[in-house]
Amino acid sequence: MPIPTSSLKSALRTSNFPYTTNIAASPFASIQRGKTRSIMPTFSSTETERVYRKEHLALVFRILHRFGFAEGVAGHCSVRDPVRPDTFWVNPQGKSFARMRQSDLIRCHVEDGEIVEGELPVDASATSIHSQMYKAAGRGKNQEGGSAGGVESLVHVHSPYTKAFSALNRTLDMISQDACAFYDQQALVPFAGGVFDNQEGARIASFIKAQHKVAILQNHGLLSVGRLSIDEAAWWQISFEMCAKAQILADSALRPGEKFVFAEEQNILDTREEIGTPEMGWFCLAAYVEEEEWHSRGEHKL
Repeated sequence: MPIPTSSLKSALRTSNFPYTTNIAASPFASIQRGKTRSIMPTFSSTETERVYRKEHLALVFRILHRFGFAEGVAGHCSVRDPVRPDTFWVNPQGKSFARMRQSDLIRCHVEDGEIVEGELPVDASATSIHSQMYKAAGRGKNQEGGSAGGVESLVHVHSPYTKAFSALNRTLDMISQDACAFYDQQALVPFAGGVFDNQEGARIASFIKAQHKVAILQNHGLLSVGRLSIDEAAWWQISFEMCAKAQILADSALRPGEKFVFAEEQNILDTREEIGTPEMGWFCLAAYVEEEEWHSRGEHKL
């Protein structure tokens, strides 16, 4: 039955995420059906976009906490500031992921990681890694002067299966549809101790190329990259953890003489093209964002 025009307009107006009836304008046109398609948000000004990015960064911390990825004072996530793209927003060290608000975030220089806005201290490894990644990669997709290999956001947490997987000196096998999103896009970064200065941050950044979604920091954890949004970087972090869990479970279940059934390369590439784009990374987090906005009751906006 056709959707009445009034109902369609109401649905578009009340949705938490932007939709359009212009099917061709959506990056999700081929994977959705119906009279509407999801689209990426647009902004009337960089100031408006700054608010959106900071609020979504606060939500990302809350989402990661709900997944159980908060561990002591470890973990840091950041997003580039659209008003002053030579700076980025990051969490203060010691602030609960579960209670993060946009006003808690600290703004730092891309050049050297020094704080330019905010009073609370920031983890030295956060300023070192994030500043040098932003500096090396430049601006991300769809940004002025940016590129598909640029960086707009970063997420690093100590999730259990990824931490275990990081000690195996390998990347994910293509044993699931979800793993295909990371095909040929996983960097391996050797462990060199704690990260407390920009020199070590620059070393880590040197391993991460334009095609990489994630860097497996060996004996440490994962650094995920958002070429477009903080939502994207968070989703790659969550998805990789679930893939690492599946990998470890599959490895443990494999009996002597058995072999994995691996996906064929063309199928892997087609799947990556479908579910592994920056836009899909943004969209895959959308349901978690909606849930966390409900739990937050607006506190993350404060």
